[in-house]
Amino acid sequence: MKRSNCSARREIVGGESARSGLHRDARGYTLLELLLVIGILMIVAGAVTPSVLGMLANVNLKEGVKKVQSALGATRVHAIDATSSYQFRFEPGGRHFLALPTDPDALNAQGSALTPDGSSLARGLFEAGMLPETLSFQVVAQAGSSPETPPLPAGSDPGWVASLARMPDAHEFASAAWSDPITFRADGTGTDATFVVVDTRGAGYRFTIREVTGEIFIHPLETESH
Repeated sequence: MKRSNCSARREIVGGESARSGLHRDARGYTLLELLLVIGILMIVAGAVTPSVLGMLANVNLKEGVKKVQSALGATRVHAIDATSSYQFRFEPGGRHFLALPTDPDALNAQGSALTPDGSSLARGLFEAGMLPETLSFQVVAQAGSSPETPPLPAGSDPGWVASLARMPDAHEFASAAWSDPITFRADGTGTDATFVVVDTRGAGYRFTIREVTGEIFIHPLETESH
């Protein structure tokens, strides 16, 4: 009889323990535990976010630099293929760039630079584009000139004006304040010129064009002092 009483007590205690365990499992996490987890996640996110944003900024910067490099190289090739002068201009402090044939004789004659009806420039024979949103062009003052000296108005260049008027969607570029021209000639030579492409962090690349060879050199701004 005593043995059965003991067994009954053990069953009761065991049952209460099981129910107590189920109750604890159902209870879940306390508010303090949740706040602790959230705090850890916020710390990790805070540590990782700057690195991720920096990587994205570098990707945008390199994308913009490749666009400009490609456009400059294509402009030089256009000039050689068309045996005509081409001008590359950019928007100081802005994002637009544009390269057009500017030889008046070539523009006024029916030729490969124009559509069959002569009304506009043939697509593929000009370069037009825009930098990513966080990037901009900046002018680099040449030796002996003042950085405050604005470029001459592009509207005073008859070749540029005539070519721009024949651009498809010319109205999109009409309000831009263009830089001085970087000219590429039919023999592959160019204009001595330097400008930079920078992002909102101040990181960027310097473009340099050599007159004698028409070569294009690109260097990161942060390595120029080495």
